[in-house]
Amino acid sequence: MPPPPPTNGGKLTPNLAMDAEGTRLLNLTVLQRLDPAVEDILITAAHVTLYDFNIDLNQWSRKDVEGSLFVVKRNTQPRFQFIVMNRRNTDNLVEDLLSDFEYELQPPYLLYRNAAQEVNGIWFYNQQDCDAVANLFGRILNAYARVPPKAKVPSTKRFFSPRLYMGVVLIDLC
Repeated sequence: MPPPPPTNGGKLTPNLAMDAEGTRLLNLTVLQRLDPAVEDILITAAHVTLYDFNIDLNQWSRKDVEGSLFVVKRNTQPRFQFIVMNRRNTDNLVEDLLSDFEYELQPPYLLYRNAAQEVNGIWFYNQQDCDAVANLFGRILNAYARVPPKAKVPSTKRFFSPRLYMGVVLIDLC
């Protein structure tokens, strides 16, 4: 029989390391129910909100997607994805990281263009989560790119330039 949990003046003391691992395993189980190919969670951000950019109107609008973000490794193609488990409805957001994916960090936002050429912004409640996810995206894209990463061409830089698209618009999002 295992020893009783440690107590502190009659109160139970939580085992935070065990709780974090238990939460990770629970999240992995939920993600694997949605996609059996998910083999590991690489990073988690507790709360994000998604925005999309309308190029024709030159404006951002809030999408009906918010919740926890998971960057996952899969045992089949596409090997890496990020998933936002949507708390607003049953439509979760799933994006592939290695198929024509570009991103730029504009704290507290991570902007990206997906394979469908849609421009989206992820707002992170926690700035450290934003930085950590951007760092992981960079490591994955650099390690698994089919060709060496290109230097940002002027058109890409202009596209995400805060002066042209983000400046006042981002203030509207806050």
